[in-house]
Amino acid sequence: MFQILTVLLLEMQLSMVSALFTVEVPQQLYIAEYGSNVTMECRFSLNGSVDLRLLTVIWEQKRQDSSKSKGVYTLRNGKVVPPSQDPDYIGRASLLHSELKLGRAILQITKVKITDAGSYLCLIDYQGVDYKYIALEVKASYKRINTQVMRKTDEDKIVFMCQSEGFPLAEVFWRNEKSFNLSGLANTTYTLTADGLYNVTSTLTLKPNTNENYTCVFWNKKLNEETSAHLALMSAQYSRQKLVMSFIIPTCVTVAVLLSALIIFQKRKTFQNGQPRKEKKRKRNPSLKDENSDDLNPQTEALYLPTVTASRDSGIVGL
Repeated sequence: MFQILTVLLLEMQLSMVSALFTVEVPQQLYIAEYGSNVTMECRFSLNGSVDLRLLTVIWEQKRQDSSKSKGVYTLRNGKVVPPSQDPDYIGRASLLHSELKLGRAILQITKVKITDAGSYLCLIDYQGVDYKYIALEVKASYKRINTQVMRKTDEDKIVFMCQSEGFPLAEVFWRNEKSFNLSGLANTTYTLTADGLYNVTSTLTLKPNTNENYTCVFWNKKLNEETSAHLALMSAQYSRQKLVMSFIIPTCVTVAVLLSALIIFQKRKTFQNGQPRKEKKRKRNPSLKDENSDDLNPQTEALYLPTVTASRDSGIVGL
């Protein structure tokens, strides 16, 4: 109520000083993306430097679906008035004080919500009173479409699903590769999220056809925006194949490693136990001599050495 009375009083003063003091807006319409930041500006005439102690700036918002206005930001006689700010704007709306000395009252709103859309009053009192209205539109494009392909085994049918969030409410169209309109066979529903976004879900149920791909299109008429996603029955089959392969491949690798280890073990065992027969014979009967060996056994050496010694003494070399 206090804000309304203030506006009425200022409007009465306006008729007397309008020729001396004016407020202008460089832009009457702002369009902001949901979740982004936006700055809205109004300018006021100056006669020299600005004395902030004499300056009052009021920003209020009024939604189209509501008769009540919200206090966005108030600067009275150079001082911020926190109690006048609506809880929805606490921590998100601020005034760029550095620009006031240039005759610019710039309102900045961060993390824009759907509920921020509406008409904004910019009222300035500085040796005169004037105000202007600025419109803010908030859009939320249906950028990301979640898709899913499911099989109804009991009915032998395939369900194609597309889901996305955005604002305003979008229409959903379905078509196949031949651009035939299948929207009449689809079931589309929506709910409102806590942030004011539309959660739109559309399903198309058909008999299995592996040779066809399908497309869902989210059409935002107000923003003239179109977002689409492609779906195919192969995606469901691929998911099953991927699940099977994720089990088969590790199993095959494990079996291959075990077989390789077994083969290596057998080869080592064969190498250790598979010596030549003559080695085995020599181990069984150490007195046997290898036919191809020139080495002498201990007994032969004992007989041979005396003979060689005697022969040397007699001057005869025995071979």
